[in-house]
Amino acid sequence: MQKITLPHRYSAGGSRFREASIETGWLCFQSGTVTIRIYLPLVTRLELSYQMRDWLLAFAFVGFFVGLASLGLRWLGWLNIPQLLKISPQALEYGAFALALIAFVSYFLFPIRILLLHDGNASPLLVTGSKKAIEDMESTVWAFLEALHKKQP
Repeated sequence: MQKITLPHRYSAGGSRFREASIETGWLCFQSGTVTIRIYLPLVTRLELSYQMRDWLLAFAFVGFFVGLASLGLRWLGWLNIPQLLKISPQALEYGAFALALIAFVSYFLFPIRILLLHDGNASPLLVTGSKKAIEDMESTVWAFLEALHKKQP
């Protein structure tokens, strides 16, 4: 069987890799110091999923809070935060709302794509990468698994 190389950047097991390869039934991730290998005939489930960027959601909530707090306190006459910071109220409030809106939209539009490889262990191997990288890996591993199962009677 020939070696199949997937020339994309991946993250797996807490390490970053420049490429992945499939050779003699093993999916291998190798870097200078770390090697991760998973035996593909033992893979029982292949699952494509998404992982959200939690820091973007936190940034969105902080932006909305800053904008609402500044607007509310200034409207009630208790504290004029823009005057203390020596900036215009519109720049602070609308700027905070705009940044929060951009962060919130980005949170939903650009999730991290992950591929979970279940091989019977308690926790699956979680592989992250770009959209193209995960699609290539999924199709390659799926084709390998289909060919493997067609050989078995």
